[in-house]
Amino acid sequence: MMTDFFVCYLVAMILLTLVMLARLFINAGLYNRFIGILVMCTNVILILVLIGFVDERRDMYVDIAISYAVLGFITSVIVAKILGGKGGDDGR
Repeated sequence: MMTDFFVCYLVAMILLTLVMLARLFINAGLYNRFIGILVMCTNVILILVLIGFVDERRDMYVDIAISYAVLGFITSVIVAKILGGKGGDDGR
């Protein structure tokens, strides 16, 4: 019974992620695309955890999701630094 709930939730999250991916390509702004990619990263982490519940190997998939989250965080900080320009430079 609980597995059916996780499967339905997983399918719904995959469909929502695909809709968001389509919206990501339609949207024109650079910053909006960056925020969309960050949201997609969060959805992929949730999808990985849900796959772990369905597969009944939660520990392995949670470890993969945590690794993906750390990698996504580091990448987002680097990209935000690049998009934001050089920090502390007041134009002198």
